[in-house]
Amino acid sequence: MKYKDIPEIDNCLEIGSISRPHGKDGEVLLSIKNVDYEDIQDMPYLFLCRQERLVPFFIEKATIKSNSFFVKFEDINSLEKAEQYCGTKIYIESAESEEDELQEDELVGYAVINSTTNETIGTIQEVIAYSINVVFDVKKKDGSSILLPFAEDLLKEINDEQKTITLIIPDGILEA
Repeated sequence: MKYKDIPEIDNCLEIGSISRPHGKDGEVLLSIKNVDYEDIQDMPYLFLCRQERLVPFFIEKATIKSNSFFVKFEDINSLEKAEQYCGTKIYIESAESEEDELQEDELVGYAVINSTTNETIGTIQEVIAYSINVVFDVKKKDGSSILLPFAEDLLKEINDEQKTITLIIPDGILEA
């Protein structure tokens, strides 16, 4: 990989960091977020952030054991060297298709509209991403808050111009 081929950090996705060494041969445990282990297991390299610059580190071996992700990088060959990289942030290139995907955090401040009644429920105050689903913390007109589940199949429309999101609201949610 040539230097000119290394993307800018703004064009990459932070996926986690190096947690700690694993063994004496330079293998490390990665703390991963934003992606599944399987999505990066077969990648030829990951970018490590060193002195505010991305540096490609080629993967010699990647394994998943007991819900943990271990990587042996080609240039990290000892426990001492692995310790030097603890806490280092890890990035991957953002795929162009990912840019088109919905970024839920961008919906903070949008008004939520019930698709059945066309009534405005309230405004999204926070997007909470749990491991299996996303929930909107919505401040209702009366000042109270309600948690609304979000999934692509509940989405009717997003209007960026009017800053509204129209959702199919599951039965009973608003009655709580």
